[in-house]
Amino acid sequence: MSKQTSIPGMEEHDLEDQASVQLSSAHYKEAIRLFKKLLQTDDKDEWRQKLAYCYVQRAMQFATRGMYKEALVLWENHVQYTQAPYDANDQYIFWLIQTSNQAKIHTNLGDLSAQQLDKQYPSLATVLGLLMLTEHPEFEQYLPQDSVFIAQFKIVQTALQAYQGNDSNKLNKALKLLPYRSAFRDFRTLLNAVVLMPSSVEQAKSLLTKIPAHSAYFQAARILLVCTKEGSELAEELVQLSHQQCAVASEIRGLNKKQQDFIQHYSQQHDKLTDKVQFKMAIQFQPLLGNEFAQSFCQSLLASYPAGKKDFNKHFSKSSEFEENRIKALSFEQDNNFDDAEFYWRLCFNELSDKYSDNSLKRALILRHMAVRESDEEGRAELLEESLDYDPGDRQSYLQIIQYYSQQSETEKEYKKWLAITLKQFPQDVEVLTQAVKTATRNKTYKKASQYATKILKIDPLNTFAKQILFSSHLAHARGLMREKKYRLVEKEISQAEKLNIGKVYQKQIRLMRALLCFANEDKQQGMQRIVAELAVLHTDPVNGHFRATMEAQLNGLPVATVLRELPSIKQHLLSAQELTELIRQVGQYATGNNDQVFSHKALEKIKAPLKKSLSEHEYTEELFLNLCKVLDSIEHFELLRHCVKSTPLKWNKPIWMYYQVYADTNGDARECSNWQIQRLQIANDQARDDKDYPTAMLIDKLLESYFEANPQGGFGIFDELFGGFDLDDDDDDEFYDPMEEIFAHLDEDVLLKLNEKAELIMKKLTPEKLIQGVMKKVGNNEGILMAIMQNPDILSALMILRAADELKLNIEVDIDDVINMFDINDNKTPFPCPF
Repeated sequence: MSKQTSIPGMEEHDLEDQASVQLSSAHYKEAIRLFKKLLQTDDKDEWRQKLAYCYVQRAMQFATRGMYKEALVLWENHVQYTQAPYDANDQYIFWLIQTSNQAKIHTNLGDLSAQQLDKQYPSLATVLGLLMLTEHPEFEQYLPQDSVFIAQFKIVQTALQAYQGNDSNKLNKALKLLPYRSAFRDFRTLLNAVVLMPSSVEQAKSLLTKIPAHSAYFQAARILLVCTKEGSELAEELVQLSHQQCAVASEIRGLNKKQQDFIQHYSQQHDKLTDKVQFKMAIQFQPLLGNEFAQSFCQSLLASYPAGKKDFNKHFSKSSEFEENRIKALSFEQDNNFDDAEFYWRLCFNELSDKYSDNSLKRALILRHMAVRESDEEGRAELLEESLDYDPGDRQSYLQIIQYYSQQSETEKEYKKWLAITLKQFPQDVEVLTQAVKTATRNKTYKKASQYATKILKIDPLNTFAKQILFSSHLAHARGLMREKKYRLVEKEISQAEKLNIGKVYQKQIRLMRALLCFANEDKQQGMQRIVAELAVLHTDPVNGHFRATMEAQLNGLPVATVLRELPSIKQHLLSAQELTELIRQVGQYATGNNDQVFSHKALEKIKAPLKKSLSEHEYTEELFLNLCKVLDSIEHFELLRHCVKSTPLKWNKPIWMYYQVYADTNGDARECSNWQIQRLQIANDQARDDKDYPTAMLIDKLLESYFEANPQGGFGIFDELFGGFDLDDDDDDEFYDPMEEIFAHLDEDVLLKLNEKAELIMKKLTPEKLIQGVMKKVGNNEGILMAIMQNPDILSALMILRAADELKLNIEVDIDDVINMFDINDNKTPFPCPF
């Protein structure tokens, strides 16, 4: 807002309105100017009060920026426009103390009443109390002697005398006389902490942390807290203090001159602690640190600061062979040369083995250090296994080993072996038992899973994972008993599941099971009514309800058609994103249970029509489509997986979609992949690695490996030349005639490289079918050419080069006629237009 320097002809009420706006907007400088202008026209008390208020508020603004002298001037201006008691009088005295204006301080302290000191200005009273105990004991004589504050100050003095005289009884009695709301309450906490520090540091620390940050005693408490630290923690805390505070803390801790010099030097170098600086400091303060520690510390830095070797040899004794090898190993690690690093770590390991009798832990630690930097997962597991020979109690190593073996299907035997070893070593470890539960569930040994889950609950009664496993186990058992018509035992299993009490969702499943039991054993009509009601509670949409009803009917041996007949129709229902998410969760949940995939397939068959329609017509997120693909993959429902992939927008071109397209089209059987599909998978694999999408790359790798195992010859034929480049210097049989070389031999190698790269990009964008269709359309759908392409993939490779040249606008002096003639496709000499 622009400032108005003159107000010619402005009416008084307009000026007042403008002043009020500036005041309400906290623009106090402008408001002061306007109210002063108003007072020149009329000495209204209301305007004087508002002007005084503006002066005080502007003074506070300056004070918050540490500009106390300016704040004092503004506050003193405000007294001209109002009467005592003045606003922010306690703040004014505080600002005077900050500027050390002793004369004014004494005058204003003398003007304070007992009421103000005891009731109205608690923060000022706290500050005055601290100053009277430290720098300004003379303040006492200026304050009202009949105030409670002065009486309590006398008590504090008595307490201090008792502390100095080591009279604990007198000290405790004095401190107890200070009430909770006393201006000296934080002093009482501080002094109690000081008394406790020699005997109970933790209790002292607990008291000191209770002093709030806004208290005048907070900095004193902070210094004392620093004094409770030891070693490197103490040094780190000391450098955070001001020079004066650091000196006080050093005196309290009894640090000698050398120690204080070290802290001062460390404080100066704290923000630039390079390896060189640390190395030099360790040598400089060697007498303080001790020769053994300084040598060990400097030795550890030699790997990152090899230039210090000369100084090290000058100040310390010769390193042992073990240390020399250790430094070399660390140095190679810093250069990412892990092979040479491993060699020297092995020398260290052997040195310990040969010369020392009790170094098992060190040997184990070396092996684990090597394992961390081992890129090969199998090698890492082997190193960890070896480390357990020397330190068999390291839980983390066991967990890492079983984690590795759990990811490899071919190492299932090793996984079971190490899981058994780990369970024996840590029979009460919840994380290990959880691994055992997951393994038992994966192997469908549900009785074992329940046993492990029960054991977990004995150790951790609130463990949700274990409760869920037991809940699923009870329901699975209940379903089996239902199929056998052992209804009394069914109710027993349901009751046991109910007792786990793990949440409302699970209670809904319990009620559905009881409704199914009612239908099977009691009253079919009433049971059906209850089933319909419980499904409506579980699911807000009919599609999810139909899926669950079908699954539960099959699992419990009940007639599916009878149950579905009573449920709402699903024909016209389109699943919302939330409903599709719920369906994905359901399919996944049943897939992980002790259920035959046939059941899931039958249940999906019942809802296939609305599901397909939803996928085709509803715009779901890419993440939701991916989640659906994953769950359909888990139950090998390739029909729906194919439909899911085909329903995705064309703009989604991540490698994962190429994987699912090929995977679904071949029903998950890599042996059924065509050359085209394998070629596109390889392109997608490269893209996934470029995008750092390693999970997708692993999926594609697995599919490709399966293909090449079934087809060891591997040849694709169709794009070997196109993507492998043209070897113009081939030394094969001179009599071998290569049409591709003949057509494009006149082109420079750089031009060929550009054409190959462009052709590869075209392949990523277009499906093989579209490429063939495009070619055939331009050549008049000549079936002879199509047959020739099928018989000789080099023809399509050549056509792709032509298309690449066209898009790059390169004149390569080759056209479609040249290709047809070179490959002797037919005798038709009618010129063809370039198909691109």
